[in-house]
Amino acid sequence: MTRSKRTRREWIGLGLLWPCLALAEPVESLQRIEAVAIAAVAAQLPPSARVSGGGLDPRVRLPECADTPSADPPQLRGGNATVAVRCSAPAWTLYVPLQISDLRPVVVLARAAARGATIDEALIDLQVRDVSRLPFGYFESAAALRGHVLRRPLAAGTVLTANDAEPPRLVRRGESVTVIGRSGGLEVRASGTALADGAQGSRVKVRNDTSKRVVEGVVTAAGTVEIAF
Repeated sequence: MTRSKRTRREWIGLGLLWPCLALAEPVESLQRIEAVAIAAVAAQLPPSARVSGGGLDPRVRLPECADTPSADPPQLRGGNATVAVRCSAPAWTLYVPLQISDLRPVVVLARAAARGATIDEALIDLQVRDVSRLPFGYFESAAALRGHVLRRPLAAGTVLTANDAEPPRLVRRGESVTVIGRSGGLEVRASGTALADGAQGSRVKVRNDTSKRVVEGVVTAAGTVEIAF
């Protein structure tokens, strides 16, 4: 084939392809869409959290957005999030799945313990866990749990939550307590019987041993309930 015939055939081929090339629309970058979604989720999380993507189908093809796509308020579910990323011109919406991790030290049991065990330094430890996958109510400080007691037996390595421990009971049902009544500078003391268990700061009912009257007060110390006149 001569050079002139080959050149003419190449030009004819380009002429047939040109309408298709002219009609092809620019495609929106999936990386840009994912970056918009990640930024929306990260804005709602503490600095220690990390947000990652990679769940979009690479075969997705959307026309390029004239402006930067916007994100709806993210839907966070533990370690997962879904973000609706939208474009106004041309109009499209893509739901972006993301993963969240947040590694922090939390309080765990250093060894197995029985129900009613008092929590002290020997019983607990701090270990790094992904808190995005933990139930609500975990503790990041051992000081917040010191002196509490376990509500049920737990295995070593268990992440402690507010459902696992409670403050020690300073007043117990059926036990004798001192009832202190205060009004201004006046203080009156009487003996009574607690009608319920109570921890520091909790409200309990007490029956006055002399008058048999039932009053309600606040537990302020072991065996002591204060009432206001």
